Amino acid sequence: MAHLHLGLLAYWLVNTIRYQLKQSGINDDWKEIKRKASRQKSVLTTAQNSYNKMIQIKRCTEPTEDLRQIHNALKQQKSKPFKQIKFVVHKPPPNKIEIPATAELGYG
Repeated sequence: MAHLHLGLLAYWLVNTIRYQLKQSGINDDWKEIKRKASRQKSVLTTAQNSYNKMIQIKRCTEPTEDLRQIHNALKQQKSKPFKQIKFVVHKPPPNKIEIPATAELGYG
């Protein structure tokens, strides 16, 4: 039953978006809308600083003019899903593996 509800929700969502775009004069089919939206990428860059900490920076590329028109037609305030995000990833301490001596294993 959940699949039916998700299918109806997806159908309603796609048709609502296409209706809003048609009101603004954009008559593209869903494949074309997805193609235009897929040009905007999210980039994650990882580097190590002088304190031996991993720094990750997540950025979003600028949208194309076609995608900007879609954002404006849908009355979205932001053309990027997020601003630049920077965070430090702490490395977990290495696990200490103890190898038993050969005498303890009964080899000698």
